[in-house]
Amino acid sequence: MMRERFSLNILKAIESELPAIDVAPFSASDLDAVTAAAHPSQAFLTSSWFGATDQSYSIVGARRPDGSPVAAMPFTERSIGPFRIKEMPGSYWPFRSFPLAEDISDAELGLALRSDEMQRAMGRIFRFGPVYSDDPTAVRLVPLAEANGWQIIRKPLATCYELDLSALRAAGPWPKGSTARKNRARERKIAVDDELNYRFLIGTEIDKASMDAMAIIEANSWLATLNGGGDTKFLDPKSRAVWEKLTADPVLSQSLFASLMTVGETPIAFSFGLEIENCRYYIANNYDDGFSKFGPGKLLLYKDFEFAAERGIGKISWGAGDAGYKTEMGAKPGPEIQDLLFIRGKALAMLLRPLFLRAG
Repeated sequence: MMRERFSLNILKAIESELPAIDVAPFSASDLDAVTAAAHPSQAFLTSSWFGATDQSYSIVGARRPDGSPVAAMPFTERSIGPFRIKEMPGSYWPFRSFPLAEDISDAELGLALRSDEMQRAMGRIFRFGPVYSDDPTAVRLVPLAEANGWQIIRKPLATCYELDLSALRAAGPWPKGSTARKNRARERKIAVDDELNYRFLIGTEIDKASMDAMAIIEANSWLATLNGGGDTKFLDPKSRAVWEKLTADPVLSQSLFASLMTVGETPIAFSFGLEIENCRYYIANNYDDGFSKFGPGKLLLYKDFEFAAERGIGKISWGAGDAGYKTEMGAKPGPEIQDLLFIRGKALAMLLRPLFLRAG
């Protein structure tokens, strides 16, 4: 308690030396202006990114007296049991974050958090996430919110696996000679009946035909055997509509990538994701079960990593799950994926904790 009071007192002392921060409803263009001024790792958090799944979201933001916007928080609503909560919209779990101007200070962000307008926008219950534990906004927001009286419930969801592509390649030939020979042997077996091809797509190159091909692969994969058809990205019409919107965006599309492996005219494996700075975040990769004994998914990924390295990509963020083949290919545990619930009032936090930790 003393540490919390001490931190808040320090922030108030600093803030007293600052001019006022104006917090008010923002437009989509205001949000995009903040994103343009944010750290490059947040360059995809545009109005198109948020609007691809929910056109009805609202935005509240903060600007300096000179008019420059420095923070933009999109809001939508959902229910946890009988409670209505505010949360971040977004096109993909776990990127439910919001942009901050790279030069915003903790004191300015603290002022924004304590403003009446932001308090009304966030309500008594605010969900931030899922996000990676090293998300640049999460790293700033959590300690400031705690210092300003919010109770925060953290729900760990999974561990993200990462591959340091630069280090692996600097250490010598990668993949190792024995792995490369096995890969070539598998490729020859796959290509017995027809020619094997790899295609690497960026942005608007991810067109209807390539999405159709990825949907065919998903339909023939293990994922389609799950109840409800699994979490398919291109076979499911609702999910596909999101990626169609984003690939049609002239700016945001340049952050998207896809890779396709085909035998003749038959698509048998794909990968798909988001490229941010020098990192590739993999959203989906899958393969046709009929070719599973040849490991087409891994073959494509090795080629995909090689292509990424040639583009200057130094890190692969591989998401959660399937630790076996990921660690075999050189990946190591990275940041946690977590969900955060911000609550005003200790009694309410105690009531919501079990509900939130149980919620799917």
